Amino acid sequence: MNLGDSSLQLIRVLGEGGFGRAYLCKTNDPSNQHYVCVKSIRIRQPNAEMKMLMQEIYIISQLKHPNIVRFIRSFVYLNSLNIVMEFAANGTIRDVISTHNNHRPCIPRKIFISLMYGILLGLEYLHIRHVIHRDLKPENILLDSANRIKIADFGISTIHTTDKPLHGLIGTYLYMAPEVMRGEKYEFKSDIWSLGCILYEMCIGTNPFSHAQNLPHLKYMIQRSVQYGHNIGPISTYYGVEWGRLCEKMLNVQPKKRISISSIIKDNPKIAISYYVMYFKYSYYKY
Repeated sequence: MNLGDSSLQLIRVLGEGGFGRAYLCKTNDPSNQHYVCVKSIRIRQPNAEMKMLMQEIYIISQLKHPNIVRFIRSFVYLNSLNIVMEFAANGTIRDVISTHNNHRPCIPRKIFISLMYGILLGLEYLHIRHVIHRDLKPENILLDSANRIKIADFGISTIHTTDKPLHGLIGTYLYMAPEVMRGEKYEFKSDIWSLGCILYEMCIGTNPFSHAQNLPHLKYMIQRSVQYGHNIGPISTYYGVEWGRLCEKMLNVQPKKRISISSIIKDNPKIAISYYVMYFKYSYYKY
């Protein structure tokens, strides 16, 4: 397989989907050899697809944060747009959940808390930059070789502006906010709902709506989740009352009553102190 760039040595396929393939590559520069991920996107309808793809490139090229996957460059070869990004060697949050899925509670407390703070740091940065991810899920949250969180996959992300409300049923159903299910506008708190689902799954081992019988039933459950309640007890018992309460506030079906990213950080002193300890440890110079 030739990606059309002699500076990249293809190692193996990392994944494949409707968009194309993701490859692990090694740079050929002897003085600076390192691994990168190349997302190769097949362009079938240039007129319809290029605007969306260029938006993805623009968004990720502007993001420079330790908890956001780093954009390196992009190039076009034949009928594919190739996006070169940093390689996250330790998989995804989905892999972490799967590894611990036979345990109850699921992910060990120390690992869970470290991962959650990393996600919060990255998501806060996105929202400060007016970026709504719109597809937060365990598969899109990566881990580098130091097990540091890297939020990735900005293919359907967009920059939020007050004069251009965002509509459309876009994202992954199991992590989709009720207002999005209803066809209402996207907002920053739509990402918070998705994060609440991820928090729950990291603790309990399954998505809070995974027992839905079919898609109509799933939509019904999500839009009325407050009537079902969630198994918050084990979260509070094992991970701390603050995390159980936070999960409930994230999974509030009413966006206006759902907690915001800034309120998450300052809502509980335990979370706030640990969050800012991590925040001030980061070195941003290489991002």
